[in-house]
Amino acid sequence: MELEKLKKSTIIKLKKIKQEQNLSIKKIMDLLEDQGQFVSEGTLKKIFAEGSEEKSFRYQDTLAPLADVLLDIYGDQSEVNDEATLKRIIREKNKQIEFLMVKMEEQKEIYAERKAMYERRIEDLNAQLKRLDISVEKKDKMLEQLMDKYLFKGDTSTTE
Repeated sequence: MELEKLKKSTIIKLKKIKQEQNLSIKKIMDLLEDQGQFVSEGTLKKIFAEGSEEKSFRYQDTLAPLADVLLDIYGDQSEVNDEATLKRIIREKNKQIEFLMVKMEEQKEIYAERKAMYERRIEDLNAQLKRLDISVEKKDKMLEQLMDKYLFKGDTSTTE
């Protein structure tokens, strides 16, 4: 619930700065780009649309970069307790880190499973290759024996 309040207050601040500074969406996109950030034009239009405070936006991907740029450039003269806001942001980032750590562990497990599967497959293919090599060797011996018999028979017929 705190995050929703944070999102709402952030959107209100951003709208206030946009209005006070008479910023266009294009100008905001340029400011974001100058700071190495990106939020799509469509998302910016949704954020600055009327009633957007009640909509749900992903904080880390959309509102945080926008707030970082606009609040840093134009300052934040709001009455919001900065310490409380920072604590909420830290909690949200910690949640995201925890989520990403879980996802990383899941990916490690998937990687280990696939690696084991491919190692088993390599073992199977090596065993199949070994069987084929043995079969080829047997056939080579059989051909040698047949050739020896044929050549031997051919030698005996010429000596008689």
